Amino acid sequence: MQIVYHIGAHCTDEDGLLRSLVKNRDGLVQHKVALPGPARYRKLIRETLQSMAQGDNAKSRDEVLTEILGRPGARRVVLSNRNFICVPNRIFEGGEFYALADSKFAALGELFAQDSIEIHLGIRDPATFVPAAYGLSSGRSFDSFLNGVDPDALYWSDLIDRIRDILPNAKIVVWCNEDTPFIWPHILRVMAGFPPNQKVSGGYDLIGSVLSGEGVRKLQGYFKTNPPRSETQRQKVLLAFLERYAQEDAVEEEVDAPGWTEDLMEDLSEAYDEDVAEIARRDDITFIAPSF
Repeated sequence: MQIVYHIGAHCTDEDGLLRSLVKNRDGLVQHKVALPGPARYRKLIRETLQSMAQGDNAKSRDEVLTEILGRPGARRVVLSNRNFICVPNRIFEGGEFYALADSKFAALGELFAQDSIEIHLGIRDPATFVPAAYGLSSGRSFDSFLNGVDPDALYWSDLIDRIRDILPNAKIVVWCNEDTPFIWPHILRVMAGFPPNQKVSGGYDLIGSVLSGEGVRKLQGYFKTNPPRSETQRQKVLLAFLERYAQEDAVEEEVDAPGWTEDLMEDLSEAYDEDVAEIARRDDITFIAPSF
């Protein structure tokens, strides 16, 4: 069984991938891919991993999959939970970025030891990720939320290193949240395990959510009369429409980070660009990026 786990991160697609994937039911059935509802597995897997960590009598792999799938026949199951590692309040638990990842992935690897595990992760510029994640937390000051973590030392590559160390045989798929309007169909195909040339429904869901109504109508009309000849051309057209018809409140968000200066945020963004470049060069992960 191929166990595909999309772990977020927080403040990225907000379950948008599930909403788009569910539009591809025929393709999922054809390729024997199960897409269970979150209610069937989020609590179940959380409680199972907790029981394993505590040494309690946890459910077995077969029991868990039977509850999730209901009946056999699937070769691949796609799961998604932005709180898989932890809830937002605990992102900087113990003064470390996603400190709880180590125990969660170790338990996941043990539970599905006989299966092929894939970890899918959307990452985001810390300059906007940290304030947005803080907005999801509750009852804490901004400094308390950071728990002593220096934002200058926040690197997604470090988290990926830890996942790789714990799950050496897992497939790790990474993309930048900032790129998702352009690469959404690619992400859907990779997550579902579809062939590269398979058409997918919902591929324009994200770009449609950030364009004005006029922009969506004109984009649809343009592609109807000018079908893109390549993926690069398709993405370039999307970029042009986004630059002209984007809803301002959809692409520009107000950042609330007490004590952070514009210089600090620029430094964080520059460090993020360097971190992404390092991640993209790795040969032990699959990095999805725009082709233009």
